[in-house]
Amino acid sequence: MKLLISLFTLFVLSFSPVPEKNLDMHSEDLVEQELVFDGYEGGYYFFSDATYQALVLEADEEHTPYELINGNLEGKSFKIAYKVVDPSPDSSTEGIIKEVKLLD
Repeated sequence: MKLLISLFTLFVLSFSPVPEKNLDMHSEDLVEQELVFDGYEGGYYFFSDATYQALVLEADEEHTPYELINGNLEGKSFKIAYKVVDPSPDSSTEGIIKEVKLLD
């Protein structure tokens, strides 16, 4: 009887769906926006969108936009691709910059 129950259980479990794991660990959901550069201070890049909503971003070492640090491009429009991050109590950033493109 135990053998019959074990075989039946194995048979039923073989047809049950297995949740798929995300095998692509490098996929990132990037947000692209046209933003106006407002300034740089203390490792944070300050931007505003078309509705004048402020956006604070950071950059990792690989994607640091050095051309924005000197302040010569304040008021210019950029197309920014960034990865949204969860807000933390010790940081005011809303995302990590992945790509910066100056718009003419």
